[in-house]
Amino acid sequence: MLLKRVIRSCTLVIYGGTGTPIRRGLGGISLLKWSPTGDYFFTTKFDGTFYLWETNTWTSEPWSSSGSFVIDSSWDPDGRMILVAFSDSTTLGSIHFASKPPSLDAHLLPVDLPEIVSVTGSTSVEMIAWDTSGERLAVSYKDADKMYAGLIAVYDIRRTPLVSASLIGFIRGPGERPRPLAFSFHNKFKQGPLLSVCWSSGWCCTYPLIFRSHSL
Repeated sequence: MLLKRVIRSCTLVIYGGTGTPIRRGLGGISLLKWSPTGDYFFTTKFDGTFYLWETNTWTSEPWSSSGSFVIDSSWDPDGRMILVAFSDSTTLGSIHFASKPPSLDAHLLPVDLPEIVSVTGSTSVEMIAWDTSGERLAVSYKDADKMYAGLIAVYDIRRTPLVSASLIGFIRGPGERPRPLAFSFHNKFKQGPLLSVCWSSGWCCTYPLIFRSHSL
C-alpha cells in the first residue's frame, strides 16, 4: 500500500504541470546532461548517436560515434566543452564549442589517458566525473590487472586551450575487493575538489583532493 501511494503521489506531481515536448521520435535515450550554464544539454542513444541541444531555440545537432556508444559524460564548469567516455575505449572525447550560445558549431577531439592501458591493463573506461574547478577528473575502468582492479584514477586537467590529462594517482576503497558503484564531486566546496564514492563493499567515502590552482 505504501508503494502504491508513493507512485500515485509522484504521478500527480508529474502531470500537475504543463510539459513542453521538444521533438517526437527520440526513443532509446540513455543519458542526459545539462550544461552548468543551462545553454545546452547533451543526450545519447543506445544506437551510438548523440545530440547536442541548445536551449534558446531548442534545436539540436546529431553526432555519431562509429562502432561504439557514449557511456558517460561530464561538462566543464564554464559549459563550453564536455568530456565523453565511449564504450570499449580508454580515449575520451572532448567536444569544444567554436562560438558562443546558441551556436551548435563544435569539434570533437581525443583526450588520451594512456595510463589506463599501460599501468592498469584495462581496455575500457567505465565512469567519469569532472570537478567544478575543471582541474580534477576521476575515472573508473573495468577488466584491469589484479593490482589495479576496482581503483579510481585521478587526473590533473588542463584546458589551455585544449584538454590534456596527467595522471596524479589512484584511490582504493575500503573492504574486500571494492569497486566504485557511483562517484561525484561536490559542486560548491570552495577549498578544492571533494570526491564522494560509493563502493561495492557497502562504504560511502569522501576524499578531499586539495590542490593549488593552476592560476596561482
